[in-house]
Amino acid sequence: MAEDPIEIPPKVGVIVRSPEAGSPDSMEGFARILQGQGYHVRGLIQRNSPSPASCACTMTLVDLENGEEFRISQDLGTGSTCCRVDTQAVAEATSVLRRAMAGETDLLIVNKFGKLESQGRGMIDEMLAAVSCGIPLLTSVESPLLAHWRELTGGLAEELSPGCGALMRWWDTVRPRGVPRSSRMLRSAQTADA
Repeated sequence: MAEDPIEIPPKVGVIVRSPEAGSPDSMEGFARILQGQGYHVRGLIQRNSPSPASCACTMTLVDLENGEEFRISQDLGTGSTCCRVDTQAVAEATSVLRRAMAGETDLLIVNKFGKLESQGRGMIDEMLAAVSCGIPLLTSVESPLLAHWRELTGGLAEELSPGCGALMRWWDTVRPRGVPRSSRMLRSAQTADA
């Protein structure tokens, strides 16, 4: 009699935040801590910077690996009611995620599951591809889109608070097992010096 296959739940964490909160700074800090420990953390974080009074903030995606920037907001003027997101720039930024999945990646960070992703556009294909490849994924979602996110993930993603402590606890449950990368890096350096 054949045994039922064991299903391994996806390694997905999502920071739930209010629309006013903006992108969580803890994502970048968390990524830098793990990179310092020798983990291959790749993906995109979002930085917002003030714009002239006539426009909302400037939104930029930053490649965690090399610092390349993608400005994803457009200045449409004060009277505009259209979405300010530059979908072409978002499409260009997805190359960072595809490159990360083609290489050695311990954790993929995607700045957020936003309106584009809830409509099946933006970075959703790359997010789903990472999950299907078994790469741990960390993203964020604004509370108004949480129902869309839960429907997409079937409720299998772990919902996290934005603090580094919560992210570290989640990481401990999904990180690659074995000797920590920082120990492997140290041993390699010691062997080379000998």
